[in-house]
Amino acid sequence: MVPSESSRLPLRSPAWLLVPIVAVRAAGLAWGALDIDETDFLLMARMMLAGEIPYVGTVDKKPVLAYLFYAPSALSGFHMWPMQLLAMGWVLATSLVVGRAALAWTGRREAAWAGAWLACLAQTACVPAVNTETMLALPAAAGLLFFVRSWQSGRARDDFLAGICVGLATLFKHQAGIELLAFLATSAVAAGRGVRGLAARALALLAGFALPWLLAAGVYAALGHLGEFVEWNVWRNLVLAAAGAGSPIPRLLEGLALGILLAAPLAWALALRETRDLLGGPDRDPVRVGLALALWLTFVPVSLGGRFYGHYFLQFAPPLALFATPGALRLLDRWPALSPGRRRLVATALALPLAVFLGVSWGGGFLGRFPLQEPRTRELARWIATHTAPSERIAVWGHYSPIYVLAGRLSGTRYHNTSIQIGDFDPHHLPEGFDLSAHVSGRDVDRLLGDLEANRPAIFVDTAPADIHDWRHVPLEVVPRLKKYVDDRYVLVARPAGAAVYRRR
Repeated sequence: MVPSESSRLPLRSPAWLLVPIVAVRAAGLAWGALDIDETDFLLMARMMLAGEIPYVGTVDKKPVLAYLFYAPSALSGFHMWPMQLLAMGWVLATSLVVGRAALAWTGRREAAWAGAWLACLAQTACVPAVNTETMLALPAAAGLLFFVRSWQSGRARDDFLAGICVGLATLFKHQAGIELLAFLATSAVAAGRGVRGLAARALALLAGFALPWLLAAGVYAALGHLGEFVEWNVWRNLVLAAAGAGSPIPRLLEGLALGILLAAPLAWALALRETRDLLGGPDRDPVRVGLALALWLTFVPVSLGGRFYGHYFLQFAPPLALFATPGALRLLDRWPALSPGRRRLVATALALPLAVFLGVSWGGGFLGRFPLQEPRTRELARWIATHTAPSERIAVWGHYSPIYVLAGRLSGTRYHNTSIQIGDFDPHHLPEGFDLSAHVSGRDVDRLLGDLEANRPAIFVDTAPADIHDWRHVPLEVVPRLKKYVDDRYVLVARPAGAAVYRRR
């Protein structure tokens, strides 16, 4: 645990915080991409470097900063190591900002390191992919810091800065906007208790939140593509986003077990006690209320769509660590009086998650479980790299962007994942016999066919016969117009790893 002021242990340094961060995340340096989201972002960034505009020449439903974040890897080729190094510093910075917020809230110097360590450990308790939850954590933590300061200073400027931070966080992932709702709800609670001047501060918060989005929309308006920006950032996410196929209950239970019970048991135990004290006591400090809301309301965005991926639960880390800090300080104050059994329990609650996810990150690599290690994908990518020129583009019928990254080829259409054409389901969630015909998106099929005709990619790869990433559920026959187009304009030339590879006639 974090030492108190009198303990003199050498853990009050950013260098110590880097130890668990590097220990877990160095697996990415050894094994490359640890999640297919990483290869999605890398491919999008490479497409941008080639001149394509996000949401126009290359599409996905994430906000634009998620792709810009991957610029270092795009500039270095199809390599992930720059992102892993950047993520190590990003997680460290997030932890330190949470610590600053804890110091501002409690006024105790120990809180800075207690909060920082809780945030650090909570962020390492997951497969250490460079995902949007990792990206949004830093601006979200900064938003919490300015939120605390705003209630201490009463200045609208701090609310404005908090709003800007939340706006930036949502430009990495929309779900970060739950923090804005928590801040506004806190103002509503305080207004009910007679606190004055909250309307102006709420307006400042909203204005700050809107500013990054207005700037991004302004850029797209100047490019003449505001419609596409709105479609992929608003319409696709809020209206057309499909829920996960199959029952979400097993995924929820797995997420709760791995993302909460195992990931940060001590922090969650402290947060539960803090919540109990808040509900049962007379103290309604707006900061405590706001942090409690920021933490517990996060279950809403984590649950949207019913997919419950493990990395979704990383969004809890900044509010969880900050809200748990007072409990950690009380634990530190009582530490000399704790029995040896209690001390071992606390040490286990801190060390066990780190040990487990060290095993997950490194063990997964040794067992060949990560995307760039998948044998069929590697064989297919080798064939593509051997039989196409580096300047030639390819089209893939499937949901597995590591094919592009391993082959070192760009997409010949705007769609690097064609799950969008069949309801935007994760193929891994599709049960056997699931009828996709009712979910085919005619508009996206039209656009895909238009891109194939305009760009004429050298080869077309059908991953369904090879069942790469469970694409056996989606044979070409699901979209008859696409199958006819491929039959008319392409000829089957090879079946590496069982995939069907067609060359344009």
